[in-house]
Amino acid sequence: MSSSQVRAIVIAHVVATWFMVGLIWTIHVVHYPLFAEVGDATYVAFQSAHVDRIGKLLFVPWLTEGITLLALLWLAFIAGRRELRTPVMIGAIAMAMVLVLSGFWSAPAHGELMDGFDTAVHDRLMTANLIRTLAWTVRGLTAVWILSLVWPRTRELRPTTSAS
Repeated sequence: MSSSQVRAIVIAHVVATWFMVGLIWTIHVVHYPLFAEVGDATYVAFQSAHVDRIGKLLFVPWLTEGITLLALLWLAFIAGRRELRTPVMIGAIAMAMVLVLSGFWSAPAHGELMDGFDTAVHDRLMTANLIRTLAWTVRGLTAVWILSLVWPRTRELRPTTSAS
């Protein structure tokens, strides 16, 4: 694989990952805390709209992040880019945490909240999401680490002297 192809994969990975980092922090700090403020009369419709809209928003970047992570794992462990192994593995472990938390805590909590707001369920959602948010932040940091490893170092420019 050429260096320009590797760089393209890494750039797509960094962009998708940092989109998701920004999204998860916004959800954790702004959106999820507002769930408690919606009110009983409109909460069920609100929760349904949230699940529908957030799913549409995160589908492409999260899919891109996953596909590029698989490509990076291939580069690190099959194609011999040994320098990528540590950050790629840390990022993969963080992604596994995100997937497990999403599948076993966040999605079920959203399912329970479809019947109406419940403080205990909301608290569980917030706790699981904090861990998910921190794991995604680790993913963002490893993405930048990977970028620093594949991007060519710029040579220091030396001033040219002209002969008099």
